[in-house]
Amino acid sequence: MGNPKAVWAVVTALLAFGAFGGAVYAARHYGEVRLVDAVIAVPVALVLSLTLVVLGRRAKAEHQRTLGRSGSRGFVALARFLGLLAFLLAVTAALALAVFAVLVLVLE
Repeated sequence: MGNPKAVWAVVTALLAFGAFGGAVYAARHYGEVRLVDAVIAVPVALVLSLTLVVLGRRAKAEHQRTLGRSGSRGFVALARFLGLLAFLLAVTAALALAVFAVLVLVLE
């Protein structure tokens, strides 16, 4: 018997990192990326990462509630680590876009 919340957390982590990967791919292959184009990927990744953090917490709670019979401890820890990493990356990207927006407004 596995922990479906941990599995969904890992799948959501792949989607969140995929949103950043898609933004990087678009920036490299389409040349100039404006602020409006970059703003699309960050909220998507932020929502996915917040969902991921919640799923990671629920997976840990289910693992503890079932006394370790629901999935492996390592997989639950991986899900929580990926959630934290995705959340920190999304917040960092949001701060970077905010600084970039301020600089663009000041320089224009």
